[in-house]
Amino acid sequence: MSQFSKMKHSREQWKEKAKRRGTAERYERREKTRMKSERDQLTEALKASEARVHEFETQRNGLTTRPKGDVVHFALQLFLEARISFRAVSRVLALLAGALGIRKAPCAQTIIHWVIRLTIVRLDAARTWRGLPLDSAPFTSGLIWMIDLSIGLGAGKILAVVAFDAHHHQWESGAPTLLHAHCIGVAVAHAWTGETIADFLGRLIATLGRPAAYLKESGSDRHKAVDVLETRGLGSPCIDDISHAAAGMLKRIYQDHPAFERFLSACGTASGQLKQTLLACLAPPTVRTKARFMHGHRLFTWADRVLQLSPPGGAKSGSM
Repeated sequence: MSQFSKMKHSREQWKEKAKRRGTAERYERREKTRMKSERDQLTEALKASEARVHEFETQRNGLTTRPKGDVVHFALQLFLEARISFRAVSRVLALLAGALGIRKAPCAQTIIHWVIRLTIVRLDAARTWRGLPLDSAPFTSGLIWMIDLSIGLGAGKILAVVAFDAHHHQWESGAPTLLHAHCIGVAVAHAWTGETIADFLGRLIATLGRPAAYLKESGSDRHKAVDVLETRGLGSPCIDDISHAAAGMLKRIYQDHPAFERFLSACGTASGQLKQTLLACLAPPTVRTKARFMHGHRLFTWADRVLQLSPPGGAKSGSM
């Protein structure tokens, strides 16, 4: 046999082997694809069966699975009406999941997302909200804007503007609540000055119109913002918050008073001795340093009650 014939014969054998090997591999790939498809179908069928079994069990036990909308509404009511934290809302829903027919209680981050979405919707809806204008200011939106600054995002400060109807006290017997107030603007900046606050309020005025009045604390930056708006022809009457005004007067009188310093020192000493003991319920209330004169009545009320319960000389020697 010549060399060419040997090479031709070898090539034919190689082709046959390649065909057989390719046929086997193609068959194996088809089988793997078929088994994977059947496995996925069985997995979906198993999940659907488990869901039907769970539904039948809840119906047999007298419970029905609540729609997601009901769960969202209940979670928002706990946060807005009951005034509990996001984690507390999640724990309450987890505790009542069986009784309410909730398959899985939402986590705290999910509840935060729901609150953010509700906030966006309410901010958009507030742009069309109007109150009845006052007779003395017929060209205003009829709303009183409450302006406040707070530290909310790290070093950034949040400027919030909340509005309520100027005729509220004519229609309602009590103070405005969360149902009567509408947040119309929120902004965050590293620092706020009178000019930047005036610019932000000017953008709100361009959308909502001038307010009937501003309600604010007695801060210099807020005073400056109102003055800047007045020079721009967008001024409105200004009302100082009585609680901040009273706190400012108390601060000017008692900030450096030696008796007040001794009183605060005594409250701190009592707090350190009573906390982490059986008498922790008698510890003085926590008052922030920056808002000390706004909530000073809490300390005074606590001290008066404690002195009535335990007059000098009434405790036995060596007792707590």
